[in-house]
Amino acid sequence: MRINSLVDVGELEKDLVVLPPDESHHLARVLRVQPGQEIILFDGRGNVAEATLESVSKTAVAARVSRRWSVPPPAVQIDLIQAVPKPDRWELVLQKAVELGVSNIRPILTQHTEFKPHPKKQERWGKMVLNAAQQCEVRWLPTLHALEKMEAVFPLLEGYDLVLIGSLNSGAKPFRQIDFSGAGKVALLIGPEGDFTPEEVETSVAAGAEPVSFGDRILRTETAAIFGLSILAYEFL
Repeated sequence: MRINSLVDVGELEKDLVVLPPDESHHLARVLRVQPGQEIILFDGRGNVAEATLESVSKTAVAARVSRRWSVPPPAVQIDLIQAVPKPDRWELVLQKAVELGVSNIRPILTQHTEFKPHPKKQERWGKMVLNAAQQCEVRWLPTLHALEKMEAVFPLLEGYDLVLIGSLNSGAKPFRQIDFSGAGKVALLIGPEGDFTPEEVETSVAAGAEPVSFGDRILRTETAAIFGLSILAYEFL
């Protein structure tokens, strides 16, 4: 198993890197790494390094860098804006969104959202994003934004080249009819289990969103997110 560990931006410029306390604890106590073991370090901003563990303790793990390289950012920024579903479904979405190359994840509260905000749950989300990035060797760590009401997102939509909002309305286009050409910044809006309200869809469309259909079937919210992001990843990444 190849171990990938996140370090702070700027740390990979050093020849000897001391990993953050939480990561050091995980490596020493959970993975039980040993001096001499090889490891991959990355800073979440495209900088990567091969290193060899030089010292291991419960509070500090140090690695000596042997090779460095950089990975360019995605050519197209893909952002997921989603009403938070039930915990197990949302955790699946977070994992798959990272794997599919999103740049930003914006969890939102809509009229039909049943999620109850809790700081510990949101802290767990950040750890899940990091774990997914480490496991899948994602070199550009997505930004997980703070939970906010959908109304706060409407002004942001005008900054995108293409905004797609999942919709059950009869006028929504299938993905194959969407013009993806020339888009450099794309957002996908996914509603809650009870869907967006007509007013939320109307306001999104007024801000530039284009209703998109996921076919004849009514998909669960986590399936819709993965389905939509997979199409965008195919088109752009």
